[in-house]
Amino acid sequence: MSASRPRRLPSHPPGGSRRGGAAPTWLLVGLGLLAFAWAASGLQDSSRAAGFTTIDPSRVAIDAPGVDGVPTGWREHLAARLAALGELSSLDDDVVERVTAEIEALPFVTEVGPARVIWPDGVTVEVRLREAVACVRYGEDYLTVASDGMVLPGYWSAPCDLGLGLLPVIGPNDGSLDHLAPGEVLSEERHLDALSVAVSMREFLGPAQLRALGPVLIDASRAHLASVEEPGTRLELEDRRRVLFGRPPRARAPGELPQEKKWGHLMRAIGYLSMERPRDWDLVDVRWDVPALRHR
Repeated sequence: MSASRPRRLPSHPPGGSRRGGAAPTWLLVGLGLLAFAWAASGLQDSSRAAGFTTIDPSRVAIDAPGVDGVPTGWREHLAARLAALGELSSLDDDVVERVTAEIEALPFVTEVGPARVIWPDGVTVEVRLREAVACVRYGEDYLTVASDGMVLPGYWSAPCDLGLGLLPVIGPNDGSLDHLAPGEVLSEERHLDALSVAVSMREFLGPAQLRALGPVLIDASRAHLASVEEPGTRLELEDRRRVLFGRPPRARAPGELPQEKKWGHLMRAIGYLSMERPRDWDLVDVRWDVPALRHR
């Protein structure tokens, strides 16, 4: 592994109740904006001469009030990308197109909306960001992954909590994902199956439940073989606890127990661990109407 690769430690911004694979609101990206307002009329010529129309693309702000799951490192990543454009001018006809093209190319941006020049030296762009729903092991580090399989920028020393609960890890951690880089997309069926389980977790479990669940590794290597005898997808929890999960959500298999019931079975089993007189277990099979629990 390269010694020059940046690494970020997990951060824990305030929790939220939002679920899903992408930020539900438009966020505002501002470039080169000064802290005071200008009256635009009649100032173009004098401002051009004084250099006031120069936009500094390295000065970037992501305005995301009340939105979880936006790592602070993304602003630096965005600033570095835009800084490569060099000096920009708010008087250039193509400045908006150049800026939006660079933003659209970022792996954590899923959609770019309206953009406009803010006189005299700024540009604002509305964007939708992808949301991390899982992690993948990358050598000794971790990368986050969005619900569509896009690998997102930012290296982490451990699975991270971005405000919506600890992200599960897509297993089986056999080194097969060590070649991935931000901007690439998961392609193996077993990894996509595991990702669909992670998306289901975010859909049916809230932040408090995800934190009660603790670290989770999703191994869907045998998901395609699921049957009565073969449990298919397995979830590995801390303290050597295992969950037999069956077919992944993306299989849409007829007769499979609904995902909501599977997660309900699991959270009831987790609840047994915190009772006044805990009932410890090491295996729970959530594939059936009545789950099977094996006590230690």
